[in-house]
Amino acid sequence: MKPERYKRAEERKFRRIAIRFGLEKPEHRAMGIQISIRGMFIATNHPIYVSGSKLIIEIQTSNGSFNVDAIVRHSKKVPPQMVQHDRPGMGVEFIDAPPELRDYLALL
Repeated sequence: MKPERYKRAEERKFRRIAIRFGLEKPEHRAMGIQISIRGMFIATNHPIYVSGSKLIIEIQTSNGSFNVDAIVRHSKKVPPQMVQHDRPGMGVEFIDAPPELRDYLALL
């Protein structure tokens, strides 16, 4: 069991949502998984940006799409032969997510 200081402040939901992301515009397609109202894990093989990179993420929903800025908090590259055992991608934290997006994510 992890000490109290390592407990997450927000519940993660294990859902898959279609997203696009990029440094200057959302140009790469991926899946957002392990989602909370504060951030998500972007499951992707390429590209994987380093911690501290600022991304623009477009979250696609049945009611339209939301754009949100995010900071990469951790990234993980995985060799192709290990993809079955470990998931490559990036953990991102949203920056000033609009209330409509937070409401949508809370209802997932």
